[in-house]
Amino acid sequence: MKKGDLKSKRAQVTLFVLIGIVIVLAILLYFGLKGTFFGVSLPKNMKPVYDSYTDCIEDITREGVFILGQQGGYIDVPDFVPGSSYRPFSSQLDFFGQPVVYWMYVSGNNIVKEQIPTKENMQTELEDYVRERLDTCKFKEYEQQGYGIFVEDGAVEVQIKDSEVILNAKNPMTIYYENDTARINEHTIKLDIRLGKLYEQAKELYNYEKSEIFLEKYALDVLRLYAPVDGVDLSCTPRVFVDEEITEELKKGLTANINFLKVKGSYYELKDKDSEYFVVNPGFSVDTNVNFLYDPTWPTRVEIYGDRVAKPVGLQEGLSMLGFCYVPYHLVYDVNFPVLIQFWEGDFFFQFPVSVIIDKNYAREALPPMFEAESLESEVCKYKNQKMKIYTYDSELKPTPARIQFKCLNSQCEIGQSTIKAEGALYEGFVPECVNGFIIANAEGFAETKYQISTNEETVADILLLRKYEMPLDLGDIKGNAVVTFSGSDYSATVLYPEMKTVELVEDYYNISVFAYSDSSLTVKGIQESKCVDVPVQGVGNLLGLTEEKCQDINIPNMEVDTALIGGGKNKEYITEDILKRSSELNINVPIYNAPDTIEALQDNYALVEDSAIYLEFE
Repeated sequence: MKKGDLKSKRAQVTLFVLIGIVIVLAILLYFGLKGTFFGVSLPKNMKPVYDSYTDCIEDITREGVFILGQQGGYIDVPDFVPGSSYRPFSSQLDFFGQPVVYWMYVSGNNIVKEQIPTKENMQTELEDYVRERLDTCKFKEYEQQGYGIFVEDGAVEVQIKDSEVILNAKNPMTIYYENDTARINEHTIKLDIRLGKLYEQAKELYNYEKSEIFLEKYALDVLRLYAPVDGVDLSCTPRVFVDEEITEELKKGLTANINFLKVKGSYYELKDKDSEYFVVNPGFSVDTNVNFLYDPTWPTRVEIYGDRVAKPVGLQEGLSMLGFCYVPYHLVYDVNFPVLIQFWEGDFFFQFPVSVIIDKNYAREALPPMFEAESLESEVCKYKNQKMKIYTYDSELKPTPARIQFKCLNSQCEIGQSTIKAEGALYEGFVPECVNGFIIANAEGFAETKYQISTNEETVADILLLRKYEMPLDLGDIKGNAVVTFSGSDYSATVLYPEMKTVELVEDYYNISVFAYSDSSLTVKGIQESKCVDVPVQGVGNLLGLTEEKCQDINIPNMEVDTALIGGGKNKEYITEDILKRSSELNINVPIYNAPDTIEALQDNYALVEDSAIYLEFE
């Protein structure tokens, strides 16, 4: 055989092989792409079946996307971490029964934690959500019409883009009907939902809050506007602060102000120039709606430190030269509350909550863009190196679970909770090593108890909790108001009567005082005079001891005394738990004086209170 003929035959064989491969590929492509969105159409009688399937996939995908938005970027929320009585936040906010994952919160042991989802994590969770539910798409109606429908397992891929969510389900589907057969290998779904864009804007706003603490700054403004912080009242009557009333007003203020916040953008119109105060400028503008939500029923912690009865200055012996009275006050607050931030378009919204932290009238420190979980506690509290057993009981030595704190110098640490065990209500763990520190125990319905201990020497503490009893009060025929104070060795209570007609007491030895007030038309005359003093001259004359006269004008206007002291007195008495148990009312007999018509008479009434006795009778 000639070499040329051999080459010709080999070329023909190669050509046939190539043609065969092309034919096979064409057949595969025909059946592989038939009925997909890549250019090949399904037979008309099969299209409703396939449309039904893609509609089902779209519904599942949309449902998963909405769950992502509602739960802070999570479908499978992280494990629930409970809060404590000290820090009421858990790791999730209950929003109408829906768990919304905090992006930042303070755990029960006082640690700041983050839970920000990544876009990759959201894509993975959505892929899993759709893949696990594909078999819920049923074709019973079409099968009854004679269709044969087989859906295989396969992978699901999700892309979250700024303006859309794309899902590609790679699970082949084969449809038989009469003499027709169609096979679709992939199913692509596109949702016109700007999940990616809203997520990115939410993350930018969160980072702005984390670094600039703008929510804490608004909260501080609300605190000073709606709650008494520090100041001076021109008054001759004590000012009484009631924790419940302060907390209620503060929650009202937070609701009215936080819910009015806006982010710089085009989705609102300002009513006036003053409304610009409520516009947050994070360095970018939003083209969607943004809501800030606070609900007073959400976990909110308000702790108040300071004297609840601010007494007037100017009525004490030796201060009559002032010629007027004033009441200075200073209260310190810890305030923690959640704010839910929502980005929304149409019926879709992406939301996440954060924890707002005010500590001793100051905002928390700003946090860096990336940070490890860190403690808000002092350096003393970080070093819990002494093992302790702390037992808590009531007065009848019954085990009583309690919240345990530890105070060393100026630091107060959150320790944990005593719980019921075989040997009693016990906390077994670590506390800071401290000389003459205090274990502080609190339980619902009991007074706070302080137990002094040197933890470098002692390792066991038995703490007795005193139960509080609510006792109705009757001050007889007093007209006007009265401030009743029970000051015990470890427990105190103050009542503004008759607005408050009950008092909570525990067994203790009390110093009891009553100051009764009624309406007054007394006017304290103002002061308008000039005070002059000799002061050293400046320069060389100062070395020679020369002086010059400097004068200062004093101008204090007349002060109207709306209420004046008209009665009161003091006493000391040990009140036992047995008396509190079996008594239904406490009657207090209060001496009444003449209504004062001068500042001197008012001062005389205050002196009478110091010398007069009140009498207590338990019924």
